Amino acid sequence: MVPRALFRNRVISPNDYRHLAGNRKEVELAGLPLPGVDRLVEIRSPEGKRDFNPKDYRALYRYCFPEPDEQSPWSSMKGTFSDMARIDSGTEGSEEVRKTYGMLRYRDVVALSGRRVVGFTSFVTMPLDTGNAVVYSLYSGMADQAFMITQYGSTDNFRGKGMASLFMLLRHGMAEEDARRLGYAGNVAGTMMDASFIGQADTGTGIRETRARLEIHQRLGALALMLDTGSDCWITPCFQPALSEHSNPILMHLLFREREVNPERLGGVSEIGLGLARNLAGAYASTYSWQSTPAEISEMDGFIETRFAAAKRAILVPVERLPDMAALASMDTMLKAQVERDYGPVGEHAARIKTSLG
Repeated sequence: MVPRALFRNRVISPNDYRHLAGNRKEVELAGLPLPGVDRLVEIRSPEGKRDFNPKDYRALYRYCFPEPDEQSPWSSMKGTFSDMARIDSGTEGSEEVRKTYGMLRYRDVVALSGRRVVGFTSFVTMPLDTGNAVVYSLYSGMADQAFMITQYGSTDNFRGKGMASLFMLLRHGMAEEDARRLGYAGNVAGTMMDASFIGQADTGTGIRETRARLEIHQRLGALALMLDTGSDCWITPCFQPALSEHSNPILMHLLFREREVNPERLGGVSEIGLGLARNLAGAYASTYSWQSTPAEISEMDGFIETRFAAAKRAILVPVERLPDMAALASMDTMLKAQVERDYGPVGEHAARIKTSLG
């Protein structure tokens, strides 16, 4: 039996991770309380009732990620909370759970205002290469005023207050702890995250939000990783398997935020090593391997092999230089098939994107 204390949620102090701040803003936020946020808590109890109501977390999660293809089943997320606590315990039965996840460590943190969940981040730490760990940010979200009114009857707004930058610092700090505890790395290279292509939606509002999300990620220092196959023909190295029986596998953008932000990269297209890019794509795929079928794992591995066999170089691209989904589909037959499946003929969707973005 796992001692009950191991399932108690843990209060996180950003100031403990100040040494990993990647820019001036993160340094400042590490030592300052966020307005209206009482504490940041790592979820270790699947129920969480001691600190917050899990229904509030689920509501905010679904509010921030309304599309079924974006959502993981709540039952799966709860199971992961329990599994991580068991692995950390080292008690009887934990070794079998540890074998399932290998070197992956999943963590979930919520921002609380009283008992109200007003923000969350869910992420995975894993090896990247010799001496380096990397974070994959699964989901992050903050409550806006519309959510606060509906869920809590409050007019507070927690977006645009620095929570996203603070979560970046927390992820890197907790990742460093996990990597050192497991003994495979002493450094965190940065954070990966996936994001929709510009125009990966079927309404004007949704299309505009795809661009807005990329702009938010870029303000945090995260840029789209693309593979250049020659003559400025760009393809994505990011393939997300189906997250549930009711969703489809999809191509997306894979973003990378180096732990220490290099401002020069934000000014234009810049090159990174193909080896690093391949390691990032492989690390991303590994986060799905433990819960995927052999056929799905083979599909992901084959996708990476094919993509990198065609690549001449790997680049980081700011949102201002990113083609939209329809334009990328003209360079990528796999993406073209996805557009046609989800949105109809590529030409029609290109017109829809153009009208929506103005």
